[in-house]
Amino acid sequence: MSERPPAPKHTYWRGDTLWARFTVAGREVRESLRTSSPKVAARRVAEMRDKAVGRVRFGEVTRLWDDAVSAWGEYIKRQVGSARTVKRYADSLSIATRHFSTKPIADVDKDAVNRFVAARRADGVTNATIRRDLQAISSLLDFAEDEGWREGNPALDKMRRIKEHRDPITLPDEADFEFVLSRLADGHAEMLRAARATGMRQNELATAERKHFTRSNRSLLVRGKGNKQRTISLSAEAAAIFERQPVSISCTHIFHHNGKPITKAPFIFSRARRAAQAAAQREKRPFRGFRFHDMRHLYAVEFLRKGGSIYVLKEHLRHSSVKTTEMYLEFLTPEEAEAAKRGRLDETARVREEGGAPIVTNDGT
Repeated sequence: MSERPPAPKHTYWRGDTLWARFTVAGREVRESLRTSSPKVAARRVAEMRDKAVGRVRFGEVTRLWDDAVSAWGEYIKRQVGSARTVKRYADSLSIATRHFSTKPIADVDKDAVNRFVAARRADGVTNATIRRDLQAISSLLDFAEDEGWREGNPALDKMRRIKEHRDPITLPDEADFEFVLSRLADGHAEMLRAARATGMRQNELATAERKHFTRSNRSLLVRGKGNKQRTISLSAEAAAIFERQPVSISCTHIFHHNGKPITKAPFIFSRARRAAQAAAQREKRPFRGFRFHDMRHLYAVEFLRKGGSIYVLKEHLRHSSVKTTEMYLEFLTPEEAEAAKRGRLDETARVREEGGAPIVTNDGT
């Protein structure tokens, strides 16, 4: 094996990679140069030192990645109403900090983001997870730019270029749906029925409040992803599910368990699915498990099969583009698909009577 060449000044070898190591204003900087070429390493470490020395010499205020993350944490809590979303962003930034800690936030450029994505892929992470990580980094970089600490958002550009693989949609069978219902407590079973009757997401149903349900016109104000609101119309079936839920003095939510909010909905429904799977094996009966989110898909397909407009459905589900909603057309006959795409204005009133067409609102969100 040939000997490695000497490490350039202000660098050292760690394994097969050259790292920068120098001190500026009493602070030691150590960072991977992500190369095994002494020539490339010498150039990169010189650029890093020039920037660091320049900031000290000219009195520039340097915000490090860690500083930006701390400040962002207080900002995002005020911007995003969902604690679950805040935690998801924070988890992604915790992973990103392993790559960017001690790095000036202004130096998180296109190359740095590309190296982060490459490292995540080397760890076997899916495109969907990488996109979620980039969404969190993008939020941080937008915040830092607003604060005047940097310019541009390379994470957003990278996220837009990464295609997210979607697993094929498999609609639950009626028998399997009923089989899972039988494994749920009454309140939880009603929540699953409501998902099928409304297309609402799991968290939207778990946090839906009684004061936002209007019985007179069968409508519900929904707080969805990103704390955005939309108002939907409910079919007679869906409205009946909402109306029959017991009122709790101690809980404002429509769906609750003994007067307490349903805070562990993902665990509750995955446990019911596993119980149904085990029971099916004992009884030697066919069973194909499904996710709670598949109720949203089932609602969409059933809505279109009844003659609903794909454009009305897009607003009901609050998809960012009708291209996303069009994935449901593959479950329709050619005639049904053509009717769904026509989007006639007069069908809204008709479907409202038959199946509950959504109200499309202009609430500024």
